[in-house]
Amino acid sequence: MISESNNWDIADQNFGLWLNSDNYLEVLPNTEILKSVYLVFKKNQLNHIANLCHNAFKLFLKKEEWRLKRLQVEEPSAMFSRSEPEPGYWERLTKEQNEVIINGILSGKQRIFNDLYENEFPKVVRLITKNSGNIDSAKDIFQDALVILIEKVNRMELDLTCSIKTYLYSICRILWLKQLRKDKKTISLDDSYDHLESDIVIINYDSVPDIYDDVNNAIENLGDPGKQLLECFYYKKMGWVEIAKTLGYKNAASAKNQKYKYLEQIRNTVSYEIE
Repeated sequence: MISESNNWDIADQNFGLWLNSDNYLEVLPNTEILKSVYLVFKKNQLNHIANLCHNAFKLFLKKEEWRLKRLQVEEPSAMFSRSEPEPGYWERLTKEQNEVIINGILSGKQRIFNDLYENEFPKVVRLITKNSGNIDSAKDIFQDALVILIEKVNRMELDLTCSIKTYLYSICRILWLKQLRKDKKTISLDDSYDHLESDIVIINYDSVPDIYDDVNNAIENLGDPGKQLLECFYYKKMGWVEIAKTLGYKNAASAKNQKYKYLEQIRNTVSYEIE
């Protein structure tokens, strides 16, 4: 077990480099397993959020059609035109209101997503359509930003000095700026949010390991206890003391040892693919 645990510890370090920079020196079989484990839970989160966003977007379009009909406006571009609140309006939201929105997003409350699409999505559409994008691009960026926000909350990496809505907009702005740079397009966005750019890490999903499907099946075969532990450590980045307390292990060491056992079960299942 000592040798195997050391191998997994090395894989953990390599995985951490990939997660934070999408760049590491050596491709190790165990690291490919950990990348796949992370991407399994990432995909589950994306699917969950995609459904909530889809419902919220449909409702948003209906409300916009009703609004324009009442105003007797026929110009399609008017759908996303809203008057801006006075400067500093969102910054005056209380900490309690921020927490209501964050908790609503985390618990998957459709009402919170509906509110974000009604009030925040039009601003993102305007930002992106004015800078070489379209509505479909805005939909993708807004959804990706919500996932990033959830991940930051789960990992306790969120230290707000502004309203949650302002922060969500800043993530969208940074994601689109990265996309413009990737596409080598002219960048005309202001630099108001550049200080947050280092906080946003985008994983290159083109590098999904070939063993992803086998790892996904192996995780399902572990059952809920195994899935919960791996999700807590590799996706939510919880510490071992917290994991032990949350999942009912005797102590942190017991939880960590169980992680090795689960990883070995996965490795034994997919080893024929990576030897």
